[in-house]
Amino acid sequence: MDHRISTGVPNLDALIEGGIPMGFTVMVAGNSGTGKTILGSQFLYEGLISQPNEHGVYISFSESKSQFYATSKKLGMDFEKFENQTKFIYLDFVSLYNDAIQDAFEEILIAIKAVNAKRIVLDSYSAIAMSFKDKIESRITIQVFLGKIMRAEGITSIIISEIPHGSHDLGNGIEESVADAVIKLEHGPDNASPIFLQVLKMRGTAINREKHVCTITSKGLILYPKQKIRMDFPASENRIHTGIVNLDEKIDGSGLIEGTLSAIIGASGSGKSTFAFQFIVEGVRKYNESGIFCSLEDSLEEIRRTANGFGYNMEVLLSHKESRDGGRKEAEGEVDSEKVEDNGTGMSILTYNHVDYNPDAFIASLEEEIKKKRPKRLVIDGLSVYELRYKSELHDITERISSLVRKYQITTLVTLLGAQKDIFQVTEMNLSPLFHNVILLRFVELYGRMKRVMMILKISMSHQDGAILEFVISKDKGIEIVGPIGEDYTGIFSGVARK
Repeated sequence: MDHRISTGVPNLDALIEGGIPMGFTVMVAGNSGTGKTILGSQFLYEGLISQPNEHGVYISFSESKSQFYATSKKLGMDFEKFENQTKFIYLDFVSLYNDAIQDAFEEILIAIKAVNAKRIVLDSYSAIAMSFKDKIESRITIQVFLGKIMRAEGITSIIISEIPHGSHDLGNGIEESVADAVIKLEHGPDNASPIFLQVLKMRGTAINREKHVCTITSKGLILYPKQKIRMDFPASENRIHTGIVNLDEKIDGSGLIEGTLSAIIGASGSGKSTFAFQFIVEGVRKYNESGIFCSLEDSLEEIRRTANGFGYNMEVLLSHKESRDGGRKEAEGEVDSEKVEDNGTGMSILTYNHVDYNPDAFIASLEEEIKKKRPKRLVIDGLSVYELRYKSELHDITERISSLVRKYQITTLVTLLGAQKDIFQVTEMNLSPLFHNVILLRFVELYGRMKRVMMILKISMSHQDGAILEFVISKDKGIEIVGPIGEDYTGIFSGVARK
């Protein structure tokens, strides 16, 4: 198997079978400000800090040495330290004139030999091309320099190419004649998805060609991987109690199948979040399970306030030491003093600002939390917030979430906003097939009174009688099903109210 060189960019190596084949020339092309120089810096720094003999040379025709060192240090990369150890050289050709280009290439070869470099970055081809009177001459020079000399020495190189705004030209033909691989960077639409990275070409490598979101952080360029969509999952026949009073008896008398994904869909105020929160607390208070309540709409303080309003002691639930009554306050406001030993169980609340977290970043972060906390139950509250900005991708986003939670066998509820006027239409994106269970919540009005009803549209491996169930929300019991709706309500769903 060929030896692979790490890019130094988190999660990028996984897209290219573990890294760049040694000796390859990789063209990194993109508009100004998309992180090309940072990617090149991380590539060199990875060799310096993780490999004993992978010394590097950065060749710049566009940025001074002092600027490069200052910017890199802010991103946690101290190249000056390695320069003092004779492991790194920065060559500054910003003021290069046309008649000095050949001398520059001679100086580059001397620097490579001086530190025995195995990684180099040439920044940028666009600047080099301007130093030649003839484009063909510049292409031939680069082809000889990178395509023959560097490869013969086993040096892995990155050549940066600037794409002018409005242009689709990646590199004046070098991507075809010289480059063994091509990585494209482009600006994203907003702060949540500021940069897209796409691997367009890498010889002898099975690559992932999807666009991946990247951000520039205090640690450099970070790529957010897309959760793989799998089909081979373990299947359980165990049951999970929902925590909703009188609901489990409507689902074969025993609740949801363990490891399934459920959609709780309803209009604003219909009780979706209350339903989901009650589900998590059931695992904590009765079974000492770990559970994650993840909100894409509300802040931690808003969730605390709502939970306290329903009589839950959030400090108890979040401390992973629950009371015998599951953290719910008694009517007098007191909590049972007898505590269960702290054994790593309990509730965790995660909040994500969808303006700052694109779906890939959200799913990647959620997986890290799942690995740390190993929850038995998970709630994703407010997935509909992504529908406005990522409408065409919502089906794919939901499918990736489904793959993630099934991979870890977590029983999961997802809340989605549904139109009150047409509640049977689950969503325009037809997400229903992605869920094992679908429960709809809605309001009905009759004789001047507002009622809430629940409809179980779909339940995996379970029988349910299809009854439309009336439920109430109270401080003492949360959501409680009081029974099937009476005859007076049947007209609401047939279009004719009974008088």
